Amino acid sequence: MLLMSPSTYRAGAFLKAAADVGVEVVSVTDMPELLREYWHQDLAVSFANIEQAFPDVVRLARERAVDAVLSVDDAATELAALGARELGFAHNSPDAAAAARDKLIMRNMLANAGVRSPWFGVHPVSGDPRTIAETLEYPCVVKPIRLSGSRGVIRADDTDSFVCLLYTS
Repeated sequence: MLLMSPSTYRAGAFLKAAADVGVEVVSVTDMPELLREYWHQDLAVSFANIEQAFPDVVRLARERAVDAVLSVDDAATELAALGARELGFAHNSPDAAAAARDKLIMRNMLANAGVRSPWFGVHPVSGDPRTIAETLEYPCVVKPIRLSGSRGVIRADDTDSFVCLLYTS
C-alpha cells in the first residue's frame, strides 16, 4: 500500500519499482472529499485528518491483504506508521514520523533528550516582524514548521533583512 499525494513527483519511481518486481500496488491518495467521486483511486482520504483516514487505510489494507504500508512523501508518514503498526508490519515509530515532519516537534524532542542543537524559537506568521526581529540572534534561518527539505528556508543576517524577508515571503 502506497500513500501519496496526487501531485507527488515520487510516485512514478515507486510504481515502476513495484511493477519491475511484480508487486501489486494499492494506492491511497490525499484528496479533498469533493473530488473523490471523479478520480478512480483504491482509496482517497485526507492525510491532514489522521483520525478519520486511519480506519479506512487499515480496513482497505486488510481487505486487499497488503504486506506493507509506505508513504511516498512526508505528508502521510505518520498515517503510514500508524497503519503499519496496527497491521503488525515493520514500521517507523509514529512519534518519530511526526517529529520528522514537524520541525517544532523534532526540536522539542531533541531538547527534552538533552541533545545539543542550535537555538530556535517559534513565532506566529501574524506577529509583528520588527518586534520578532528584535528578539533574535543573527544570522538566523527562518523556516516553516511543516515544509520538508529546503523549501521555505531563508537566511536573515540582521534585523532589517529579517523584516524584509517576512514582508516579501
